Amino acid sequence: MSLVVKIILSLVIAGIAAAATSSLQLAGAQVYIAFAAATVATALLASISRPGAAGKRPADSTSAKKPPRETAAAAGREQGQVKWFNVSKGFGFITKDDGEEIFVHFRSIRGGGRRGLRDGQRVTFVVAQSDKGPQAEDVEGID
Repeated sequence: MSLVVKIILSLVIAGIAAAATSSLQLAGAQVYIAFAAATVATALLASISRPGAAGKRPADSTSAKKPPRETAAAAGREQGQVKWFNVSKGFGFITKDDGEEIFVHFRSIRGGGRRGLRDGQRVTFVVAQSDKGPQAEDVEGID
């Protein structure tokens, strides 16, 4: 559940609790009980995760063993070497094995968190056509 959805749920539940306390004319300890119930409800709703993701943190998925990959050629993938990649700008270029240079954006790199590539790193990727020309997609480091 995204942060925005959690905030909206919290505000809705707080609004319901506020409306209930004023319409029921609750005072003192009853107000605290109403807001405590709203807080618990918000915490429970916010802890609901996607099916199949229970108990997994982002770090868990990267540390899990990956199944054996198909060879690059069999999967329609190409190989190359990172010419340069600017982490702060989030893009760079890969020199394909045939010598052609191809653009790569950080969103096209497999993985979570802050994704980047090292200069000289060997990678596999799929070539996709964008409105600005060929671009590397589904980029994964070999070494």
